[in-house]
Amino acid sequence: MKIGMKSLAGVVAGAALLGAVSVVPAYAGAQAEGWFTSSLTNWKRGDESRRWWDNNDTWDYTGIYFENCVSDGATGFSHAELDLYKDISYAPDRYKGSENNYCGWVDYGDPDDAGNYYFQLYDIYSGGRLTVKYLKVAW
Repeated sequence: MKIGMKSLAGVVAGAALLGAVSVVPAYAGAQAEGWFTSSLTNWKRGDESRRWWDNNDTWDYTGIYFENCVSDGATGFSHAELDLYKDISYAPDRYKGSENNYCGWVDYGDPDDAGNYYFQLYDIYSGGRLTVKYLKVAW
């Protein structure tokens, strides 16, 4: 198959454009708009993280990372179900998705909406209390 120089230039330009606007997981490093680290101690269902402001001026995913996870369940930690919310004043908070964290990264995609966000522990699989020694949230 023969490709002319104009066609080749178009393919290269198109690939560069796609690369420039692609969605990137927030934990990818310098791409993140913001991040914070913390820990969780004896969390139970319904506990909420601190809030963070997301300008949403990038296409980065919102991600939550757990390391060194321990639950009080007889069989040890399996995973935690985490719900992401946008904090809405004077109205119900807006649900933005749920992910299972198996003690690593989970991505919620791009929330596509500027505002204050938080995550809530919906459930712990194997146990009633969760401790995470290192937590990172990036957006």
